[in-house]
Amino acid sequence: MNKTIMGKLLTITLLLGFGSQGHASCPGGENLAMVEATPSADFMDMGDGLVRHRPTQLVWMRCALGQQWTGSECTGTADLLDWAAALHAAAGHDPAGSADWRLPNRNELASIVETRCHSPAINGDLFPDHPETEFWTSSLVTGQAGNVWVVDFDQGAVTPAPDDQVHAIRLVSGGRM
Repeated sequence: MNKTIMGKLLTITLLLGFGSQGHASCPGGENLAMVEATPSADFMDMGDGLVRHRPTQLVWMRCALGQQWTGSECTGTADLLDWAAALHAAAGHDPAGSADWRLPNRNELASIVETRCHSPAINGDLFPDHPETEFWTSSLVTGQAGNVWVVDFDQGAVTPAPDDQVHAIRLVSGGRM
């Protein structure tokens, strides 16, 4: 690739604001033997604390519910709610004038786990200041009444949890995978 094209690609990447290589940032630790699952180049910064995942066209809030986006980081403390309260909070949330915000289903939330990162297993450029807790999905565990799937971003595990426990919320907007 010639220097002119490489320079233009570097400029575009820097303008996106996700690092010079478009790779995931792993603030807790990184396993270089793993292939990136959520490279920064797969996301588009939409401003106001929102990013669009190009492959799925889902729009994600960069901060957990309860945190505030400052333009470069998430401040404050994530709300920890039981599942019924999480569903209610999602239904009543209206950032950026869109009423389509909801809890992601199991597959959607698992799609932003960064397998190359751990502690947390999420792209730190896209989702900074990530709370060290599990996050609710909208997916019930089949055959296990009172259990809902959660994603533990410490190691990226998807596990069942009783619906009366309290966990954090990351809202999504767009199609359902």
